[in-house]
Amino acid sequence: MIIDHIKNASLYAAMHSGFASAFDFIANNELAAMQPGKYEINGSDLFLLLQNYCTRPLEQGFWEAHRSYIDIQYMLEGTERMGYAHADHLTVTEDHLDEKDYKVLVGNGDFVTVGKGSFAIFYPDDAHMPCLAVTKPEPVMKAVFKVKIQ
Repeated sequence: MIIDHIKNASLYAAMHSGFASAFDFIANNELAAMQPGKYEINGSDLFLLLQNYCTRPLEQGFWEAHRSYIDIQYMLEGTERMGYAHADHLTVTEDHLDEKDYKVLVGNGDFVTVGKGSFAIFYPDDAHMPCLAVTKPEPVMKAVFKVKIQ
């Protein structure tokens, strides 16, 4: 798991060609002016899920992890808490990896606060619990880039 501010994106661009493309897309598009939805950037190798929602209490959150994609979750508006834990330290309760590339897990982890202009990168071993309220539910806009594992 990586967390940083978008001004430091160049530090991570060389880690994966999809990271470079995602950060380039952020730099060259006014994401906050776009409508929520799915945007293909490089077919199934890199796509964007642009989301508007209200953060939720911890009790409504759940752990998830992926096999085929790395998430870059970039906060455009608002602030949310995100949980993270090594997936091997949690217990799988639902496995949808073959159909939808996610599994649901239970267990304990740590939490970070991710505000406007910051991003978190979650690899397949990084179980994560996004969309959580910091103190009370608030509206957020987030760009989730799905980067295919090479």
